[in-house]
Amino acid sequence: METRDFVTLAYAGFGGEMQGKTKLQKRVYFLGVMLGKEQDLGYTPHYYGPYSPAVADANAELKALGYVDECVARAGLTNGQGFEHALYKYSLTEAGQRLAERKKAEFAEDWKRIQEKANAINAAGDLHYMLLSAAAKFHFVLTQQGGKATFDGIKTMAGRLGWAIGDEELNEARDFLKSVGLITVS
Repeated sequence: METRDFVTLAYAGFGGEMQGKTKLQKRVYFLGVMLGKEQDLGYTPHYYGPYSPAVADANAELKALGYVDECVARAGLTNGQGFEHALYKYSLTEAGQRLAERKKAEFAEDWKRIQEKANAINAAGDLHYMLLSAAAKFHFVLTQQGGKATFDGIKTMAGRLGWAIGDEELNEARDFLKSVGLITVS
């Protein structure tokens, strides 16, 4: 399965919509992790946590082909330097929904697993993109640590990657990861 196919099925698994670039990246990251495909998707450390240029490219390609619609809302200036904050909403177009139906049939077994894992992520609640970012950072670092780490160890390793994660974020990230079955806590 190509990255574009995986992203198309991820859209379908999340009801045909993604709220924001970061949320898109993190939801696809968690699906990839839960299905053992995160390496295939090319995730590496980035400012908001694990990021995949291949996922961003697949989303851009789906937009260019008319399968995904991008709606941008301007939210004003974020700081004194004049950077404008934009909110992105992505949704499958009618053609994109037809493509997703074809991909569901073509990759029927993968689709069942994607749907199951997307449902688990959805059941954890509609998390803010910053919490999803913290959870992705937590998981990425934990994986780098061989699956076992203390909060202090996670914060230290995250710092080496340029990520700052506070105690409250770690607690919420831990709870999310536990709820979707990605970690056990001892």
